[in-house]
Amino acid sequence: MSFRRGVCVVTGSEDSCVYFLDIEGHADQPVVNKLQGHASPVLGVSFSYDESLLATSDVSGLVIIWRRS
Repeated sequence: MSFRRGVCVVTGSEDSCVYFLDIEGHADQPVVNKLQGHASPVLGVSFSYDESLLATSDVSGLVIIWRRS
């Protein structure tokens, strides 16, 4: 999975997606990346210390580990 480096907020959503939002205002669109893989609303997101992994969790209890490529 490709993660954008830079100043972003990563958030889970009720539509079962994970969104990367540009908070520097340099992107034409605030959503710069969207991860899909959950079937339930996403409640938790957390990066590893070196930002090589992103863990996301949803209301059903599913946890997905995304690896930066």
